[in-house]
Amino acid sequence: MENKIPEIDATTTDTLGKSSLHPIYVSLGNIPTWRRNKEDAKQLLGYLPILSAKNEKEKKSSEFKELARETFHNSIKFLLDPLFQGDGVDFNIYDKDIWFFPRISTIICDWPEACTFSLTYKSANSNYPCHFCLVQREDLIDIRKEVILRNHVNMKEYFDSNTSNLAGLEQVNNYFWSIP
Repeated sequence: MENKIPEIDATTTDTLGKSSLHPIYVSLGNIPTWRRNKEDAKQLLGYLPILSAKNEKEKKSSEFKELARETFHNSIKFLLDPLFQGDGVDFNIYDKDIWFFPRISTIICDWPEACTFSLTYKSANSNYPCHFCLVQREDLIDIRKEVILRNHVNMKEYFDSNTSNLAGLEQVNNYFWSIP
């Protein structure tokens, strides 16, 4: 079994008209980090769409923000679902087919993209600004405070009970809750 590591960050492209895009790459987890960052050690899966608003008012509206989050997770689903269908994947290395089951172990991204993946609020002023844990903002400095880690189980519980706001979580279904 091999770990696939998606990597995402906004990039400005010249070939597509100086537009800002979100490419998503995939790499194998057992490749050392120094090698994984080389161009020939990762594969471009595609680009995630970036929605454009008509004006600043629309861009700040809750409807537009929710549409952007849903579009992101639907696009991730479209790109990653083929990796999890069937009975594994044949991977050709040095003219030899190797059969394996892909799984996602790590996602490499910046803080804004991490918030998008985890559907946590993107403001450092929110009550729960960390996308890793459920420690309130004013308690982050207290090292004696018990740290409750965010995971797919407790985040889905907040989502299913319609109390996402209590955990700084957007009320949008997260694609990653449904993959094996």
